Amino acid sequence: MRAGWRFGSWWGAIIACGLLLSACAEVTVPSSEATASNAATTTPAPVGDTQAGDTEAPDEESVAGCAFAQGEPLTREVSVPLSHLGESNGVRVEGALYPRPEYEGNPWSQWGQGLVLGDGRFLSAIGDHRGSDGNSFIYEYDPQSGRLTLLADVLSHTDHDPGTWGYGKVHGQLVSGPCGEVYFSTYWGTTSGLEFEGNYRGDLLFRLDPEAMTMSPLGVPIEFHGQASLASDPQSGLVYGESVDPIERARGNEVGPFFAYDVRQEEVVYRGPDSPHVGYRNMIVDQIGRAYYSIGDGRLAVYDPATSSISELDGRLPGEWLRASTLPGPDGRVFGVTVEPDSFFALSSDGSIEELGEATGYTTSLALAPGGEAFYYLSEAHGQAWRSGAPLMRVDTTTGRQETLVELNPLVERGLGHIVGGSYNLAVSADGDSVFIGVNASPPGDDSGFGEVILLVVHLP
Repeated sequence: MRAGWRFGSWWGAIIACGLLLSACAEVTVPSSEATASNAATTTPAPVGDTQAGDTEAPDEESVAGCAFAQGEPLTREVSVPLSHLGESNGVRVEGALYPRPEYEGNPWSQWGQGLVLGDGRFLSAIGDHRGSDGNSFIYEYDPQSGRLTLLADVLSHTDHDPGTWGYGKVHGQLVSGPCGEVYFSTYWGTTSGLEFEGNYRGDLLFRLDPEAMTMSPLGVPIEFHGQASLASDPQSGLVYGESVDPIERARGNEVGPFFAYDVRQEEVVYRGPDSPHVGYRNMIVDQIGRAYYSIGDGRLAVYDPATSSISELDGRLPGEWLRASTLPGPDGRVFGVTVEPDSFFALSSDGSIEELGEATGYTTSLALAPGGEAFYYLSEAHGQAWRSGAPLMRVDTTTGRQETLVELNPLVERGLGHIVGGSYNLAVSADGDSVFIGVNASPPGDDSGFGEVILLVVHLP
């Protein structure tokens, strides 16, 4: 059992309120809401050839654009070391449970992709999955110290009215900005009983400065929506998002726009139409900053920031919609995986798509080796990875050949007393020697695969 701790005076107030979830399954919106659609009308532009992005140091103008407003300091309130869990076939595995508050989650879980910083640190998030007063927490793993540290919770950095809806998930990806800063967005923990009241008008975009160790909210990019997916083009300073309407989500439908947010102007500079748009789980960003999102039947819409317009890619995915993708590799290719079926593919800079074989199950995160020669994945993400031993797989990006590097579940069960439910969060260290994996987990006897979150560091031979 881990020891509990306090996060500040506001936390005590929330606990005093009981942190009770409403049993109501309806979503209530203020009757005064009258938000007209401002979806941009665009003329489709053809998708042409791309070139490798400029990797030179930023010029003086772009450096001057890095003078962002100072945020609130991060607390670094608790830290735990990773433990050696075992070794197999020359692969060494370390791990630790994410340190968290001692209250019941609904359940405690991780849904978003983490991010490796330029100095080697790895940032990630977990959430309590709650609605009323829901909260999410940001963590840092430092390979130099071997410790996992809680940096901040979201509610402490917002103007939150206790008892109103909170921010129980970070569902989308943590993404890079033009000056080394990091962006992430909240996502409601549940839509059951969700009400837009008090200061909750939708989910928030945040900026985190990993050098100054500060964090600040940037507001709600799409009012009365939550961000299920994020991506970015650091060179242009654009953060891309897929926003979901919780009213429709509670009814079983996912509806909402793609948008582009300029981090220097701190405003949405493009909002697309709600339809066609499916999936809402991942966007590809190519080497020249264009964003690709799913519109169904294997089709991809392409947003070109140069023309602020959307067109449709000629090539088709090997599955119904895009579930996960990598950043561009050295040769410009981006690697992705679809659902219906679970299939891998490579998107080249000329817009062509090459199939790379099937995944072993539902896959939600891919991590590309720095040289682009392989990517890694862990399938059966939604709670069932333990049934197959939770194997970490390596895929050769030239041949599509797959190999099992290590079965993680036996090591985690023996070393930490939990079973591996699956992962939405894989990343490779800058030197390519380690894979960082955040896994949802549950204690033996509970086969849900959820309830706790574990960070694993897999050291490759």
